[in-house]
Amino acid sequence: MTAKPGLKWETDRPEFLGRFGLARFIRSAGVLSLSSVASFVRAVITAKLFAVTLGPSAVGILAQLLNFAAFVSVIIPLGLTTGVAKMVADNSRNEQNMNRVVLTSAVLAIGSACAAAILLAPAAGPISYALTGSTSYGFLIVLIVASFPLYNLSGVIGYVLQGIADVDRLTKANVATTVLAIVVLVPLTLAYGLAGAISAVLVTSFVQAGIFAWALRRAYAARAWRFVHATLDRHTAKELLAYGGIVLIGGIVSWSSVLVVRTLTLRELGESANGLYQVVFGLSNQYVTMFMTWMAAYVFPRIVTERLGGKLGPLLNSGLRANLAIMVPIFVVAIALRDPLIRVFYSASFTGAAPMVPIQVIGDLVRVFGWSFAVCLFAIGRTRSHLLVVAGQGIAWVILAAALIPVWGMLAVPASYAMSFLVYPLLGISLTHHWGGAAPDRKAWLLMSLGLTCVLGATFIPFDGGLLLAPAVPALVYWWNRSELRTARTPLHE
Repeated sequence: MTAKPGLKWETDRPEFLGRFGLARFIRSAGVLSLSSVASFVRAVITAKLFAVTLGPSAVGILAQLLNFAAFVSVIIPLGLTTGVAKMVADNSRNEQNMNRVVLTSAVLAIGSACAAAILLAPAAGPISYALTGSTSYGFLIVLIVASFPLYNLSGVIGYVLQGIADVDRLTKANVATTVLAIVVLVPLTLAYGLAGAISAVLVTSFVQAGIFAWALRRAYAARAWRFVHATLDRHTAKELLAYGGIVLIGGIVSWSSVLVVRTLTLRELGESANGLYQVVFGLSNQYVTMFMTWMAAYVFPRIVTERLGGKLGPLLNSGLRANLAIMVPIFVVAIALRDPLIRVFYSASFTGAAPMVPIQVIGDLVRVFGWSFAVCLFAIGRTRSHLLVVAGQGIAWVILAAALIPVWGMLAVPASYAMSFLVYPLLGISLTHHWGGAAPDRKAWLLMSLGLTCVLGATFIPFDGGLLLAPAVPALVYWWNRSELRTARTPLHE
């Protein structure tokens, strides 16, 4: 059928009705997931390299030093993450404003990291003693501290790329960094052992900063932008730091909740139980990281730019559809094949973790329900509501775990995790409706019910039969989208 003159076709748009197109959503999610896959491969190679090259004692020291780096890296960015992406997305059509946000956030990131390095480097000896019981690793602490400024800069550039929704360049930068990090790490570790492994951290900071700076330069060139006449702006800095404070508090609460619950598990149930839950938590973390990556880099920027004009509801509902079409099959496979997956990625001695997997997955499913809507709270400027959702889950997990672990034992850990994530849909959806006027539509509720049914079915159907449920949600979403696409082909008078 050909459009008549004077008529406008809604399907002429890349994504009709102001929604996320399913095909484009899945493509973007798939591209962004490559970063997580590359990180997983890097983790496997790194673990094997350290185990063979360093031995248990040195690996223990290395873990302590890297944990210190990870902890400090949560604080020194000052929360310049989602706030940078939001402000970039808000100003993505104004080159001068973009330059101001990019320069101001970069200066803040480098400045905070340099300040941290100046404070921490003189205390390297005492820090080494606190972490390892020896001051002999002080120089390695200095190497780690020296890497902070460029890692911080790379992080800001990554969130700038997220803000302009440059999915391809962001993914290429992440994958290239991962590959080159391995190229740097292997020879240095083989040649110099523990010192080489830590030196690789510093060298990789230069590599990553160079790759991300090049990606940003190419993104500017593709938009015919030039990074000229950029100025530092006090108002922009205050706004960035205000957003950053919310993100920083949320991140501290989230990381603290994990640390507290894992410590409770270790003390109440012992090292073995904590080790078994690590299998469950590790599996969960792999696919949750992928989900959160595409929500931050693809969904969030579009919500920021199209949140007005009544588009928020259709955007969030179509985003939920796409998320469930991708995630429910992953959840079903994780549950149905939990035994063989544990044997392949760990060993037969860890199969005691299998009963915990379905419980953890239910929590992750509920997380997808809630975050598909709550993701907009930061985008529409409701930062305190955003913090309430994120911090509420972390606090709930700690309280529930403390109450249930002595009673239920090991199953209480994933059970408290799953129950804590009820905060996401209960608070997230209600606050989104209150502040943004958007709520799940009838089809969204049906789809969430079907997703939960598939996950529960995969848990109880024997002999891997639950795999038959994997296509149910994607099939329904595809059918609905095709039906709505046919309806949208009705010509509209301009």
